[in-house]
Amino acid sequence: MLWASALQFSLEFVTPTMNTTAVDNRRLRERERGGRGGVVGAFSSLEYFHFCKAEPAHFFFSSSNRIAEYFTEGRSLLVRWKMEILIGLLISSLSLYCDFTDAECLVVSPASLVVKYGDPASSNCSSDTPVEMGWEATQGGVGLTDNKVKILNWKADGVTDWDNNPTCFTDGGLCQKQLNITVYKLPDSVSISYRKYPDPMVEGHQYLLQCLVQNIAPIGRLRVTFYKVSATGEQTELDTQQKSKDNIKTPENGTYTLDFTPGRDDDGAQLLCSAMLDLGPEGPQPPPVMDSNRLNTNVHYKPQITSPGCFSMSITEGDTLSLNCSANGNPAPSYGWLLPQADPNTMEERSVVTITNMAKSHSGNYTCIAINPLGKSTCTVNVEVTVDYLPIIAGLAAAVVVILLVVSCFTYSSYYKHRRMGHYQLKDMLPRRHKNKHVVQHNGMDQSFM
Repeated sequence: MLWASALQFSLEFVTPTMNTTAVDNRRLRERERGGRGGVVGAFSSLEYFHFCKAEPAHFFFSSSNRIAEYFTEGRSLLVRWKMEILIGLLISSLSLYCDFTDAECLVVSPASLVVKYGDPASSNCSSDTPVEMGWEATQGGVGLTDNKVKILNWKADGVTDWDNNPTCFTDGGLCQKQLNITVYKLPDSVSISYRKYPDPMVEGHQYLLQCLVQNIAPIGRLRVTFYKVSATGEQTELDTQQKSKDNIKTPENGTYTLDFTPGRDDDGAQLLCSAMLDLGPEGPQPPPVMDSNRLNTNVHYKPQITSPGCFSMSITEGDTLSLNCSANGNPAPSYGWLLPQADPNTMEERSVVTITNMAKSHSGNYTCIAINPLGKSTCTVNVEVTVDYLPIIAGLAAAVVVILLVVSCFTYSSYYKHRRMGHYQLKDMLPRRHKNKHVVQHNGMDQSFM
């Protein structure tokens, strides 16, 4: 008897404290029929709605103590504790009953929708057995049917209510199911800018990028990604951000920032941000993306010499020396050379140094200097002038050969002829006469004279 009285009192005691809408009361007044049998025989449709649609935990903690106090007023503390335990078990049983009742009550298909603002939408509410049912909604609502049906359709020609969650209900509000609708809107614009414009942008300094996404919903599903596109077209992701604003359903503006520290390799690159509305598997696939404008980067940095490089070299005396100084820098650098044979404090302002007919005095350090407003870079080439002795040796060898030839010719003409050919007198060349006037053989030859 105490248990039944506690149940009836709990329903009467708690029900007035819960909020109901005019629509709920209208439904309940349409048909005041008895509750369910068994344990909850006195559980009216109104009481069922308030308890099952409230949070049982909230019901228990806010009401069990007050109910226990009512039945144990003036009694011992032990009796009061026993009453609280009894009421807790009762409410837990009713919670399980609600779960079972809802599970077999109505089915909404699809149970959730993702709809673009202004687009049509529809869903069906069905029951295993014919019942009188309706749809309560700010758009496309359907009143309670006159006849029992197993399925009832809800539709809206164009969803424009950001908080429209149609609810399918049965006669007397004994059962109801809500259709969850997510209404989305693509941004009006996406733009990227500097929070403070860099003038100029310098290597190694930090700058704040700002991405502005205007008039988008729901903003809690928005993901913003910052990108860098190199001069060669290679795209690099810098950062991705998402803000936790799931409770905001209406369009909002979103501002996202990123600290950017450029290097010399970023000169000529472009920066942009991309807004992606990720609405999950029920949303459009692939998720809609809108890119911002692109920021061109002009990064200033000090020079870095690329040629001729810092090294040592040898050059032969008499040859021509040519050194070309070049460097990467922004703004473009100016050049100069410090030469070994010049005043150490004097710099020749030119990028190319050329010396013809190198001599030993030209040996030393040749220092290239590249300068722009952000700094300078230097590089030294050590030049050693060497003498090539091979031509000298070849010349000396040729001279020796000529001298030997001259001496040989002279020796041949003066010594060899004198010794081999002998000396002759003219009288010895004439033939001798004999009395018989015959020619006398001379030197192996016959000659006759008259």
